[in-house]
Amino acid sequence: MTAETGSELKYDHDVLGVEVEVGSLTVTREQIDRYCEVVGETNPLYTDDEAAEEGRFGEIIAPTGLLQTMHLAQGLDAKVEFGNTGFHAGQRMEFFDPIRVGDTVTARAQVKEVYEKTGRSGTMVFIVTRVSYSNQHGSPVMAMEHSFVRREV
Repeated sequence: MTAETGSELKYDHDVLGVEVEVGSLTVTREQIDRYCEVVGETNPLYTDDEAAEEGRFGEIIAPTGLLQTMHLAQGLDAKVEFGNTGFHAGQRMEFFDPIRVGDTVTARAQVKEVYEKTGRSGTMVFIVTRVSYSNQHGSPVMAMEHSFVRREV
């Protein structure tokens, strides 16, 4: 029920928790070098072969931010019927395994949850999407949750 209208919050419940593949990327050294150059990254684990070989991973690895440059398809849409405006409400990332040159990283997205919350400014509906990234061995490398808010202005 929405506090604002007293009626049931309308959205597509069938998409909750359903994962769909939204993209993949085979990581190259050139991509790592370019990413580091553009964002000013100087960590030797990403930029210096000799230092990286002596580090705990034994080779150059990719900054996890590189995955945010992936071109992803649109995942499933919960089709929330609430409010007349929306905005990004935050994101959270978890890191698991390093991403190495030659890894093929696949992204899978799901609508994790839809819920409402009433605060000082009124009722808002939150849509939380989780994107899980895994390498070609099926090992998770990163997960990211995005929160989006719908509200009446």
